[in-house]
Amino acid sequence: MLIALTISYLMMHFGSDSSALMWPYDQIAKSIKQDVSDEVRQKQALEILDQMKAADKASAKQREKSAKVLTKLEAVRETPFAAIEYAGQPLVADDRATSERLLDLRFQLKSVLTASEWSKLFPVQATAAEAKKSL
Repeated sequence: MLIALTISYLMMHFGSDSSALMWPYDQIAKSIKQDVSDEVRQKQALEILDQMKAADKASAKQREKSAKVLTKLEAVRETPFAAIEYAGQPLVADDRATSERLLDLRFQLKSVLTASEWSKLFPVQATAAEAKKSL
């Protein structure tokens, strides 16, 4: 119970977004190879996608380490909440940094692709934009 409350508090208080940005990288790479005909832009897009995947993996490893530290602290009933909060701050800071990095890379990826290529790669977003226009 304490673990759930602490994690909830940290996430609500500091926010957490990077996990929401995780993409199916292999599927997107396949689509880029299929839908982007210009080899130079295709190579750029795949390199950006590789950077995104690497950032996600590094963040996941760091998140796992931080979660282990938090779990150990929370296992001791007498651990002050301030100590748990302090131990959770690197987790939140890394999550924010990863979110910003992934967002920057997403904009780089979008700038490499044409509008039609982007909509082929991410049809849900294109459909949402079309629905918004129809309102």
